[in-house]
Amino acid sequence: MPLFRRTPRPTDGSVVPTPHGPAGAEHVDAEPVLASLNAAELVWTAQQRALVEELCDGSLDAQAVGDLFDRVQATWRATDDRPDPEPLVNAFGVALGDLLVQRVPGLAWASRTDGSGTQLVLTHPTGGLLLFPITAVGDEWGAAPERWFVATVHRSAGTALATLAAGQPEAGTPAGTEAPPA
Repeated sequence: MPLFRRTPRPTDGSVVPTPHGPAGAEHVDAEPVLASLNAAELVWTAQQRALVEELCDGSLDAQAVGDLFDRVQATWRATDDRPDPEPLVNAFGVALGDLLVQRVPGLAWASRTDGSGTQLVLTHPTGGLLLFPITAVGDEWGAAPERWFVATVHRSAGTALATLAAGQPEAGTPAGTEAPPA
């Protein structure tokens, strides 16, 4: 399973694009561009947060969200006619990202656009760290072992802090961390 799994995200508040662009669009490899979240992305991430916060009765610590993740994933796996997991992946991906932002000073949400599309990521102002929390949840959804979410929060925050302290980007860490493109 590839490290990069494109996740549709809102653009102007009225359209959720497909990962591959509009029908008939040519695939063009482009240098990735990082930008601050636009207004629609800010609203979308707030909606994801509100969903998880409501289901956790207002407690958004790693343990509460991790317990919710385990219960929801187990229920989803036990269902014969499984619904599309994308809404769950998005909500838990934003929660994972928010928990990492709380633990790693300077980490912030951004949008990353390249020839394949746009996805929400976490970046650090030093430019030495890029994390893909929504992609990480998507890659594990349906197969994640119990306690995966909590372990990923702690492991990824530790790896990010160590990477920043060392001043060297480290590719391929658990929450979809990679060095920015050269």
